Amino acid sequence: MRSGIAAIPDSAQLHFNLGYLLRSGGRDREAEVAFERACTLDPADQEAWMQLGSLRYARADHRAAATAFQQAAAINGPEQLLALRLAGFALADGGLPEAAASCLETVVSRCAGDGVDLQLLSQLLFCWLELCDWQARSELVARCRSLLSAGAVPAEPFTFLLLGEIAPAEQLELSQRFCRSLLPPQILAARQAVDEPKRRLRIGYLGDIFHEHATARLVTGMIEHHDHDRFEVHAFSYGPEDDGDKRRRWLAACDAFHDLRLLDVPQTAAYIHAQEIDILIDLNGWTGNTRSAALAWRPATVQINWLGYPATMGSRQLADYLIGDAVVTPPEDAHHYAESLALMPHSYQPNDRSRVIGAIPSRGDAGLPEDAFVFSCFNRFLKISDEVFAAWCQILLQVPGSVLWLLDGDAGARARLMACAAEHGIAAERLIFARHLPQEAHLARLSLADLVLDTFPYGAHTTASDALWCGVPVLTRAGATFSSRVAASLLQACDMPGLVVRDVDEYVHRALALARDPEAMAELRSRLARNRLQTPLFDTEAFARDFESLLWLIWRDHATARGVRPLIVGRET
Repeated sequence: MRSGIAAIPDSAQLHFNLGYLLRSGGRDREAEVAFERACTLDPADQEAWMQLGSLRYARADHRAAATAFQQAAAINGPEQLLALRLAGFALADGGLPEAAASCLETVVSRCAGDGVDLQLLSQLLFCWLELCDWQARSELVARCRSLLSAGAVPAEPFTFLLLGEIAPAEQLELSQRFCRSLLPPQILAARQAVDEPKRRLRIGYLGDIFHEHATARLVTGMIEHHDHDRFEVHAFSYGPEDDGDKRRRWLAACDAFHDLRLLDVPQTAAYIHAQEIDILIDLNGWTGNTRSAALAWRPATVQINWLGYPATMGSRQLADYLIGDAVVTPPEDAHHYAESLALMPHSYQPNDRSRVIGAIPSRGDAGLPEDAFVFSCFNRFLKISDEVFAAWCQILLQVPGSVLWLLDGDAGARARLMACAAEHGIAAERLIFARHLPQEAHLARLSLADLVLDTFPYGAHTTASDALWCGVPVLTRAGATFSSRVAASLLQACDMPGLVVRDVDEYVHRALALARDPEAMAELRSRLARNRLQTPLFDTEAFARDFESLLWLIWRDHATARGVRPLIVGRET
């Protein structure tokens, strides 16, 4: 092939054929170069653009993938509609929900009735949630439920965790149906668990989070406290590589760091299996750039769902256990999970006590009024429901001069929030949008907020820990699902349970009471300041010891053939 290219270097077909052969042989980087050359030589080659987009998407270069798919979609050919669909998915994953929604809406409008599948609609729904378009949301939810009722193969279930109308039992059913579409025809050979192995227990962490990522900010400190006399620690990374602090710390803390970016799902499973991992801990679940489907091959003796996905994965074949705690996953809710529950004694969420808070700016420098009460929420826009936003506006109306400080997002979503606020009688300038900053600077400015108002039904996770670490109280409404109870778990672990409420009326009443009582707010912040380093929430080393105890408890149950059953650190259930 290369000799042919040497003879005819401007042949788009030869470059395409070379790319195809290289990709078939697993040489994706070289294949990408060949397809790029083919596209340059023949911009009307739809299939070359599709191959190029697929390669870029596989390595999580979503915006570059979207560009290739959009080029393919501009060509009148057999894959035009598929290219537009894939462009929408890539744009959504690349953080451009408005452009993604435009592509996906076009696909929906041009598809025949049978061509509109649940995966397409759920991705469009995700975009509208990101854009805070709650009117479009209601219609799409109804269409999704109709397809589900008709027996449609479900899409990845994460989007449905964001919807208050999807109860825990339905979350389980959706996940179970999704998993049934993934299960491979055979699994890899299982290894026998030994109660007291003659070597260290070999544990592995699988995910795309080993870089500057919200989950990495939580868990990196705990990984550094692993007892390497008892555990051999492996990281299996399929996410982007960077030279940041989190990546360097993971590399230093692990006995082995495996870069799996160029492997597909079955290859990922086979590679992990070859490392003879005793306990594999999945940190992604059905979120974002996931490769959790590899767990269906059973590459490790014991498999665990932890931290990144606040719900059941849907099948015991993927994960034997879900690690939670008595607040996010109370034992009486065990029937809502395919996995058995393994409960930490305080909160399931680790925290890194070494995180640095930068120099705190003035309110003026942060774009905040000096003398206003500052309500804050730095959750992503997609977590803001119409119900919670209406509650926020009700609070703002009754606290004169107060402002709502939000983390900035898509410009279209920002405009919708401001328009909705105006409909509630809230002036646009009372919504203040904070630009994204590096972590130390972000934590520094976060200290300027008076009270964090959590979202529901999908609440704050890392952002709640951020606020509490900075000494800012968090008011949360705990619901029936794991994802609605995370902040409640954190507050319980730092002995601040009075900030957990059960319904919207209590949420509004408590926010108003605090905003109107400076002495109560001062006492609350003082108590949080005392508790911050005296309660379990930010005791990274103690969390690591409890986590290791739980892993050994899980392992010994397998080794002694007692099977998978609910477990709690320190006692059996």
